[in-house]
Amino acid sequence: MSSYDHEILSKTIYAEARGEPLEGQRWVGHVIMNRAEMRGMSIADVCLQPSQFECWNNRDDIKIKDRHSYSVAKEVASEVMNRRRDPTGGCDHYNNPDKEGYPGWTRRVTFVRKIGNHNFYKE
Repeated sequence: MSSYDHEILSKTIYAEARGEPLEGQRWVGHVIMNRAEMRGMSIADVCLQPSQFECWNNRDDIKIKDRHSYSVAKEVASEVMNRRRDPTGGCDHYNNPDKEGYPGWTRRVTFVRKIGNHNFYKE
């Protein structure tokens, strides 16, 4: 995996889950890794797919406003990319129901766990 993948994963974790418990940030990272592995895609390709992650919907680069939170996200991304273990058990979806409710896809997947503001699911 490239340094570009690391950068994109770090920025995605930062934008999607900063302020969440560290465990939740890890789970977000593992969901992305699981999708990449399942689909045979790079991390960057998964994150930058249209309409997959809200933080990239406008395709602009993510602005880093909180350096500490970004530093944590970079550490989480490194840990997740090393794939020592996947605590999610293969989760490949998540959402924040407080922001987006329960989209139709949530009825086609299995709820696994809630961490912070995010629900995690598995196909």
